[in-house]
Amino acid sequence: MNGRIEPIRVFRWQVMLMAILLSLAGLLTYYFRSVLGSGTVFTHFFYIPIILACIWWKRKGLVVTFFLMALFLISPRLMNRYTLTLDDYLRAGMLLVISFVIVALCERLSWVKGKLHSSEEKYRIVFETTGTSMVIIEDDTSISLANAEFEKLSGYSREEIETKKSWAEFVSNRDKQRMLEYHRLRRTDPTQAPKRYEFEFIDRAGELRDIMITIDMIPGTRQSVASFSDVTELKLALNQQNLLQQRLSEALTKVLSGFIPICANCKKTRDEDNNWVQIESYIQDRTEASFSHGICPECARKLYPDLMKKTGVAVKHS
Repeated sequence: MNGRIEPIRVFRWQVMLMAILLSLAGLLTYYFRSVLGSGTVFTHFFYIPIILACIWWKRKGLVVTFFLMALFLISPRLMNRYTLTLDDYLRAGMLLVISFVIVALCERLSWVKGKLHSSEEKYRIVFETTGTSMVIIEDDTSISLANAEFEKLSGYSREEIETKKSWAEFVSNRDKQRMLEYHRLRRTDPTQAPKRYEFEFIDRAGELRDIMITIDMIPGTRQSVASFSDVTELKLALNQQNLLQQRLSEALTKVLSGFIPICANCKKTRDEDNNWVQIESYIQDRTEASFSHGICPECARKLYPDLMKKTGVAVKHS
């Protein structure tokens, strides 16, 4: 409701001020025409209400121009003291020309503002719905704009962040100096500053998060735009995978190290309980390795000589 009341209130003040200016213009015309008996009117004052009307109301403001032109051109006829000259018509025409120029400039400016507003809205929609934490960073390292995802990542509200906090406040001491140097280089020699790298992020609770940042300058400005991807869980999973692989490797090395008793004929292996088991069972019980069974060409020729002669290929069994 307040958003609708405010324009109405402004319009009322504009109308009141315009009424006062037009009244003064009428008094000025009367003073010059009737009191001084002059054929010349100080029309420079007319430009004030004309310019204001064209700026405020665009084409509708031309009504003020036509009113003042009529006042200027009709008043001599009403007072019957002198006739209009070519100079009077030129001055009236100049009022109209100035009005059209101002209206054209104001409408062009409104169109540019509309396009700019539309672009800003599109940018803000992308900025908010990208699904990634994003901020706009100023030359002095302050954050001028932050999206909802960055609120979640940092633990601070947008009101607490924008224009109040520096990005450096969210960086651990281990990475702060390095990133401050990147910030400087990005504005002096952009080719020397990386656009993608990792750092430790500190949230409101003081917890450290591993973050992959992608950052670059906004063309034509001293601002930079940065997006943050939380890779903490990914790095933890990779570390756990590497640890598991290391443990498996160590276990396999331990199991298969030293001497393994094996039968020279059937290739069975003797375990810790002095039981003779197949070599496959021995390894499977001590590692996560699995075996698939087949038959080599040499054994196939010994076991299936007739079949090998017919097919010429090895026979595999699972």
